[in-house]
Amino acid sequence: MLKLYALLFCLVAAYPLQAKQQLRWCVWEFPGNVDFNNKAKEAQGVSVDFMQEMARRAGFELLISKATPPVRCLKELADGSSDLVVSILKTGDGRAEIDYIPYGARQPDRLYLSASDNRSLEQVAELSTMTLAAIRNYGFHPKVKKIVDAMPPAQLIRVNSIYSALEVVAKQRVTAALLPPTQVAAVLQQHPELAGKIKELSFPLNIVQPQPVYIGLAKSCQCPAISQAIHRSIATMTEDGSIKRILGDRIISGI
Repeated sequence: MLKLYALLFCLVAAYPLQAKQQLRWCVWEFPGNVDFNNKAKEAQGVSVDFMQEMARRAGFELLISKATPPVRCLKELADGSSDLVVSILKTGDGRAEIDYIPYGARQPDRLYLSASDNRSLEQVAELSTMTLAAIRNYGFHPKVKKIVDAMPPAQLIRVNSIYSALEVVAKQRVTAALLPPTQVAAVLQQHPELAGKIKELSFPLNIVQPQPVYIGLAKSCQCPAISQAIHRSIATMTEDGSIKRILGDRIISGI
């Protein structure tokens, strides 16, 4: 009998009943939300705080990657080498390999022009007369995308960063840039010399409305209990104001 108890004790010690499932978050730099500006080159910022709190409530351990390009992260989500991404948009039905979990909405991209440009912005169709800069691999609001997709390729210049987009606008190499306002604000804090060289225009809200943003959970995870736990965590974080407290005006919660 003593040997049986000893065997049971060893089994429990080797396989803890309360072991947490581990999910890998593939993360990229997102000015104002995530950066890697530390000696260890580890992710830090409000999105990290948000994801860690969400994981704590959902009951799983969050493993955070080093800085990874967005396209690579989506590829890893598809092949199962990563489990989570955050702050993604959904086009149409989305990608078949991703379970999209909404946690709020973001303000639409805004138009950034040279400070000397006096034009206004009343209709999305006005974009078709401009030469535009945009971030490589970033999506657009559906109403904006419809116009942009119909433009000749030479009218849309893809660049690698918010700073690069603002710089080509300031130098008047393009008419304007289509950019997320929260990221622009973060970049201008670091590069105030650009602030006086550009101006911002918003699309009319009755035409271009805030877009839902999602946590992407890899379907290859095959973890419906985790998916349900994430949904519950988002609901409670919305109700108690945690999303607003952590992310501020970067995200409109409750949408």
